[in-house]
Amino acid sequence: MQSPEYPELPFVQPAAYGTGRDGRRVMYSVIHYTAGAERSTSAEDGAAYDQRRTDGTSCHFFHDSNSTVQCVLTSNRSNSAFSKGNRLGIHHELCGTQQTRAQWLDEASYGTLRQAARWVAADCKKYGLPVRRMTPAEVRASWYTANSAGPRGICGHADITLAYPEDGGDHMDPGTEFPWDVFLLMVAAYVGGGTPSTTSAGGDDVGRQMLIKADNKLWLVDGMWRRPVPDSWYSNGTGPISDQQVHQAALLGTMGAPYNTGGDLDVWGIDIETRVASRVSAALAPIGDRLNHIDDLLTAAGGSVDNAPVLAAVAELRAVLAAAAHAGADQYDA
Repeated sequence: MQSPEYPELPFVQPAAYGTGRDGRRVMYSVIHYTAGAERSTSAEDGAAYDQRRTDGTSCHFFHDSNSTVQCVLTSNRSNSAFSKGNRLGIHHELCGTQQTRAQWLDEASYGTLRQAARWVAADCKKYGLPVRRMTPAEVRASWYTANSAGPRGICGHADITLAYPEDGGDHMDPGTEFPWDVFLLMVAAYVGGGTPSTTSAGGDDVGRQMLIKADNKLWLVDGMWRRPVPDSWYSNGTGPISDQQVHQAALLGTMGAPYNTGGDLDVWGIDIETRVASRVSAALAPIGDRLNHIDDLLTAAGGSVDNAPVLAAVAELRAVLAAAAHAGADQYDA
């Protein structure tokens, strides 16, 4: 049977699910793992198992490396994450178990990420969810904010467990090494009408480039690196780059705290200027150590040598090193 919601998907209805959402609005799309095998038929196997299991558990979608099976219409609630999570979430089971980041990005798991990202993107488009990872505090606010006006986005089962301790959940999937940066970029690519890369290349080739506006600054990102775009190129949509090309204005809505660009790392990649500056500084550090040693020797020599010219030369060398470090970072500016 094909899905009445997404006809391109097979539909295998589970033994247990809930009709409707008790008047609540979809607030987030939730990522789980099955804690099972990563076979090419795992999605079909998971859906078949939910038809005969007797513990009342179900989900909206199963994803493996080459297929997706829908089990519950997204207008209904699956029995995936206790009362609150069931009523607010669309639940996606990724076939596999807890893994390292490298394992999530191997060939089999990368295919599963792509399958899941496509249908999480469908959630985002259908229900107006922003492509952003939610914190447990935001997940909690989604339930307790009146009139469904709370935060919205994408989260893991672990975030629901931490958000609603009163519900007694204990699941912490998809794990601390789930590659959220890669996954969210995949989702954003699908929402934008594109497709992410078909190969992981260890996480270096994770999808198309896009422009993201965050902290009132424009960034060119590709899921691995980000680099600043000169302000004059954007000028709040009046420059050569228009709002239609920028994903905050044209696609993602207000991005919020998870997308703040302060610091070295966020979900959209590593600030390439910061990373290069750090590496240049590390490379120059031994030279700085030698200069400090020269300073110590000169101090120990006291007045027995003419220190002034030597100290001046040391100061000039320090200035040259500082300029080299700055130039090493600047060459990566957009």
